[in-house]
Amino acid sequence: MRKFRQVATTMMILLLCLFLVGCGGKSGSDEPQTEVDEQQVEAPDETSTEGDETTKDGGEVEADVDAGVVTSGQMKVACLEGSCEDEVALVERDYGCRYCKSVDGLARSIIDAEVDLAIVPPDVSAALYNATGGSIMAIDAVTDENGAPSAVCVIRIPYFTTDPESVVSFVAEHQKTVDHMVGEGRFLRGSAMQRELSASIADAYVEDASSVGGALPPDNFYFLG
Repeated sequence: MRKFRQVATTMMILLLCLFLVGCGGKSGSDEPQTEVDEQQVEAPDETSTEGDETTKDGGEVEADVDAGVVTSGQMKVACLEGSCEDEVALVERDYGCRYCKSVDGLARSIIDAEVDLAIVPPDVSAALYNATGGSIMAIDAVTDENGAPSAVCVIRIPYFTTDPESVVSFVAEHQKTVDHMVGEGRFLRGSAMQRELSASIADAYVEDASSVGGALPPDNFYFLG
């Protein structure tokens, strides 16, 4: 009987040890698994948040660069090499200037929207009108010491349609610059420009029709605003 009790006691001790070992092993295996699960949940959230912020910041910077409304400061100005140099200098200071070697090259740049405003002699302004299919108009002019138009600013009509306020602002600032740097009475706009410029173009047409592109521009070539 005593021997039986010893065996039973030994068996109980062994069973208890096995039970404790089993519980310890299970607890040890669950704990690392829990840590892995937490890392797997948290890591994607942190990565995703950082990625969203980076994309958002990059998008905002790009949008600020690309989505601006057209303003006068973005106006692309051009002229013919060797012509109207004094008048071009007055505008180039604020807007810069692209120099074209020929009327055809300048006309192509206007058609391709690479140029918004051109400063050219009167006969060339008419030639550009004909070469671009009537897609420009004269917005102001500057006269020489004898009162004859020597330089004309022509604007690409689609640009004017997009941002007329910038064009009107340009004319006003151009007049202030000419009055200050050249002298008052040398700037033409509106009906005075149409009268003097159309007469100058007509004289060039009579002398050599090809110099103005073979035809006189119509009345709507002159901006009277």
